[in-house]
Amino acid sequence: MQDYLSPLLEFLRIDTTSAKGKGAEGAKWLRDFMQDRSVNAELIPWPNTNPYVIGEINVGSDRTLLIYNHYDVQPAEPLDKWDSDPFNPVVKDGRIYARGVADDKGTLMARLLKVIELWKAGELKVNVKFVYEGEEEIGSPHAFEFLSKFRERLRGDWLLWEGSGRAPNGAPEVVLGVKGLLYVELRARTAKDLHSMYSPIADNPMWRIVYFLSEVRRPDGYVNLPGFYDKVRWLSREELEYLNLDPELLAKAIGQEVKDGLAYVRLVSMPSLNIDGALTGYTGEGSKTVIPSYAFVKLDFRLVPDQDPEEVFKELQEVASKYGLELVKLGSVRPFRTPMSSRIAQALIRAAERVYGVRPVVMPNSPGTGPMESFSRALGIKEIADGAGVVNYDSNIHSFNENAPVEDYYLAMKWAEEMIKELSSG
Repeated sequence: MQDYLSPLLEFLRIDTTSAKGKGAEGAKWLRDFMQDRSVNAELIPWPNTNPYVIGEINVGSDRTLLIYNHYDVQPAEPLDKWDSDPFNPVVKDGRIYARGVADDKGTLMARLLKVIELWKAGELKVNVKFVYEGEEEIGSPHAFEFLSKFRERLRGDWLLWEGSGRAPNGAPEVVLGVKGLLYVELRARTAKDLHSMYSPIADNPMWRIVYFLSEVRRPDGYVNLPGFYDKVRWLSREELEYLNLDPELLAKAIGQEVKDGLAYVRLVSMPSLNIDGALTGYTGEGSKTVIPSYAFVKLDFRLVPDQDPEEVFKELQEVASKYGLELVKLGSVRPFRTPMSSRIAQALIRAAERVYGVRPVVMPNSPGTGPMESFSRALGIKEIADGAGVVNYDSNIHSFNENAPVEDYYLAMKWAEEMIKELSSG
């Protein structure tokens, strides 16, 4: 029987923490692993970042599946919270514990090994291309430039995204898009700190921010900007049917009570405004009566198709200027969604039903954000979907004791196999 686990464990031992400038060794390992198995693979250096790895298996089909994954990982700190060395994988109680096993090395290896196996057995009926990135965990700052340059080499009919796994109810999860993002910082200043006795006549910059915040978001969560909801693409009846989930499962996942029976629908379909952090004045022990001279707040908007972050930023500027606030844009990503009727969505859904024996949870888009839209724009691929992965809601991605069930590693392989067969048919 072929050993699928050892290559993954070897890969996990390589520290590819992009935030620390690490990853080149992992990219080389991937390139060599593919070449050793006769896959046409290349390592492509890129200025000031980790290299990209691309590969191709051409079986002469007129259809091509592009598979995207990232080999970089989040920092493992705090190390004292791990039960084992994050870069010395441990298999215990049916789970693999290591940094990156769920996000995203486990899914990467499950797909790669299965595609190679199908190819060697003569059962691969569509061309498959691979693109592996080493800076996803730091925001993919060079992805669009890279993809645009290598557009012709990476062209395909469908793009399989980095890999969801199981929903909180244990069913396989298919994700057909992502929310967009607008991340901003608001700043306000005065000449100097003052004694608070001057508060009847002096400007306190934090009050300006408070007034701004109370205007742009109501207590019920409604974002009060002109035209904010005008372009929202609301979910269809079919999309809503796949989101009929027990909110208690979501409550368990986030560690907070969730009473709303439509929590999953709102999580997926509603845009939102969040306060990420704020700072002003005296925050030390005890009291200090002071009017601070500087205040700032960081905000993020999660946007849904077909909202435009640039349009939201423009409206936000109008409100900020009214209160004399400086508005700085720190990040902007457009939302993306693939129709449920698309070929890749249906292939993932039918394959999941066969492998897991249950109806999958289908998320029209993730509550989170990723560069799907930039991939689509750069490569001209309109059908992008996420599935055939190892991530569980208790995998602790980005946290300590990250893990993935061994069983789910093998199920992800089978899911990928059945999906490819679906894409090959007809």
